[in-house]
Order: sequence, then C-alpha cells, then structure tokens
Amino acid sequence: MSQKTLEELQQEEEQDFLDVTDDYELELEKNEDERKIIWQAKDFSIREFSSMLQDGDLELQPEYQRNFVATPKIASKLIESVLMEVPIPVIYLAEEKDSTYSVIDGQQRLTSFLSFINGAFPDGEQFKLTGLKVFKELNRKTFAELEKEYQNKIRTTTLHTIVIKKESNEDVKFEIFERLNTGSIKLNEDEIRNTVYRGEYVRLLAELEQNETYHQLVRKDNFKKRMIYRGMILRFFALSEKTYLNYKPSMKQFCNRELRDNRYLAEEKAKEYRNRFHDCVDMVKVVFGENAFRRYIPGDNENESGKWIATRINMALYDVQMCGFANYSKNEVMRNADYIREAMLDLMINNNDFIDSILIQTSDKTVLKTRFKIWFNKLDEIIGNNEYEKRTFSYQTKKELFERNPTCAISGQQILAIEDAEVDHIIPYSKGGKTEVENAQLVLRYFNRQKSNKERLEQSN
Repeated sequence: MSQKTLEELQQEEEQDFLDVTDDYELELEKNEDERKIIWQAKDFSIREFSSMLQDGDLELQPEYQRNFVATPKIASKLIESVLMEVPIPVIYLAEEKDSTYSVIDGQQRLTSFLSFINGAFPDGEQFKLTGLKVFKELNRKTFAELEKEYQNKIRTTTLHTIVIKKESNEDVKFEIFERLNTGSIKLNEDEIRNTVYRGEYVRLLAELEQNETYHQLVRKDNFKKRMIYRGMILRFFALSEKTYLNYKPSMKQFCNRELRDNRYLAEEKAKEYRNRFHDCVDMVKVVFGENAFRRYIPGDNENESGKWIATRINMALYDVQMCGFANYSKNEVMRNADYIREAMLDLMINNNDFIDSILIQTSDKTVLKTRFKIWFNKLDEIIGNNEYEKRTFSYQTKKELFERNPTCAISGQQILAIEDAEVDHIIPYSKGGKTEVENAQLVLRYFNRQKSNKERLEQSN
C-alpha cells in the first residue's frame, strides 16, 4: 500500500467524492460545430422578469433547480443594493427548445427580487425587509408598504443578462455554466447538471432522493438540500446500467452521458430503474446498516482497536456496495448478509489492492475496475459457492464467542468492539480443522493479521 498519512488519504477521499480531483476534459469531436456556444447579451428589467414569470416564459424555481437558500437578510440586502444603484452581477439564462428560459446563474437573486414584489418567499413566508444598514427606515416593510418611488425604482432596475441560445452544444453548455457560475452561493455540479439535462430522468432522481431509507444510510442533510443525493443516485445508475467495464473517466462526464442518453426516460425503463434503486437500498440497509458507505480503519501498533470513519461517505465504497447487489435477488443477499458484511470488513483490513482502490485516485479507470472486480468476485464466491460457508465461521458463532468471553486468544487483550474481532480456526482449515465452534477462537484482527504475516514470511523462507 502507498505510504501516505491517514490525513492525506482522508483528504484525497473527500476530494474524490466532490470530484475535485477529476480531470474534467470534454470528449468532443474536433469539428468546431460540436464545440459551439451561442450566446446573446440582453438586458431585462425586474418588471420584465416578473411578467415572464407570470406568463410561463421563465422557469425560476423549476423542480430541477436547487432550493432557494438565501436568507431573508441576504435577500433584503439585494433589495437595498437596487435602491442604492449598486451593480448587480450578471444573470445567466438558458433558452430551451420551446423558447422559454431557465435560470442558470442568478436564481437566488431573481427569486429575491420577484419574491419581494410578490410579497412572500417561495416557502410562503411573508417577505419583510430586514437587516438594512443604509435604508434603515425600510426595515420590517413589505413591497406593498414602500413608497411609490421605491416600488418603481425596484421594478425598473435593469439586470444585465447573458442568454445561452438553444442551438448551443449541451456538453459545452455544461462546461460554460460551471465556469460562469459567479453567484455568492455557487451552483455545484449536480445543480448545474439538473438544469442542463432537465427531463423525465431528472424528475425520477428528484423522486428517489426522497427515499427515507436512503437518507438514513447517507445521513447528510446538506447533500440532500444541494442535490448531491441526486448526483449520487445518478452515479449508481450509470455504473450499474453501463457496468464498471464500460467506465471511462471522468466520473462527472460518465454520469453526464448516462443522463443525456436517457434524458427522456420511458416509463417502463423508469420503473426498472426505480425498482433497482429501491431493492439495492434495502439490501444495503440490511447488510451494512449504519456503517454503509463508511470506511473501517484497522488497529495498528499504537492501538490494536480499529474504528469506523462514520462522519464521511467514501464514494468508492458507495459504488461497490450499491452496484454489487444489483445482480442478485433479495433472497440471495439476505441469506448471506452476515458473510457479506464480514467479507467487506476483511477486504478493508487485509486486501491491500482493495484498500488502495478505495483511497487513491479512485476515479481512475484501472483503480475503479480493480475494486469492482475484487468485490464482485467476493460476492460470487459467497453467494454462488457452497464451499464458502464450510470454511468460514458464521457471524452467529462470532457473536456467541464475543458475548461469552471478549478476549483475544492470541494476545490475551480484551476486545472492545465486535468489529475488531475475527474467528480463527484453532486447527487450520487447510490442515483438516473443522469450521465448528469447538475449533474456533476469538482473536483481535490486528494480532490475527500479524500471525498470518509471520506464517507467510516463514513459508517464504
């Protein structure tokens, strides 16, 4: 395994989840027509934007956009900026195929302006100005309570706008939107993706992100609020539908292709996707429980006890744990749940190739295929091979030994958590030892690894 500090590995893991380390290169033909971005500079008054919204020509808060996240204080200061004639950052719109417009960047600003004119925020709360420092006398006032002069000033204020025309290439459009995202609360890649590729697929992702079991597994409220759940679910569909064998970096572009190819998802296929997602989420919940998608770090010389990294999602583990069950029935997985859980722990502790594949350059093509191949082979060994149970102690045996006496048979030390324990054959299986409780001993994983390493070293000599 590469020699890196735990802090460095954890930083790499977090960066990989956010795809910060992805080399995002557009995979386009050299033909210039395939790269074109057609745009138009145009100015709209706030009154015009209000009319466009009322006429259905402006998608301000469509289902694919992120929620309104500006606080009343921030929204109020935007209103004050208009009254002070402070320049407002450029608004970016996308012209859709039906000639309507969607807000790409500036949704928070536009929502603030139009919500104030309409008297309420998107959640229905009355919009009263608050926190103003220059126009202090306007605090606690609604738009209807302002003097006519101030109302006209707000309505007639012009907002500089860039319109990305509908003829533009969508792949380039995605890149442009990402680069042009200059708002105070920036769009993340999932919010941009959900804007560029709006359609039935996006609606399915919006539906599935509400799955309560999925939320119990991920446990990241901010991820849900910022549409990262949708990106994670899309990632699952991309890898399970196209399979890991067809993966090409970057992960961002791989997911974009899946969304683009199935943008207008047929109902029958949507049903298939929906069932696949629900089934896999249910199986992950049963097998891995609260430790789903989390890394286990084994003990070392300084501390023989291991620990779960409970606060951080490891997307490499997410990939294999979600996609691994897509090829099996619930009955097959549930029947082998304990063996599967123990096998995953074993790989995170003892298999250096697997450990590297969930920590270092995890979006690399070779690395991704390595972890999938290791895990898929292990699942096939457990589910498709009766010999596995013959040479592997059950979780029930491990639990009985732990409850009876949680002491390591090798070191004599107390075992604090059952995850730190392994069940070892007293007489090795390879030498005829049976897989039964009379031939079982409970040991700390750390000391069992040390014993195994010593035996391999002696054999090599």
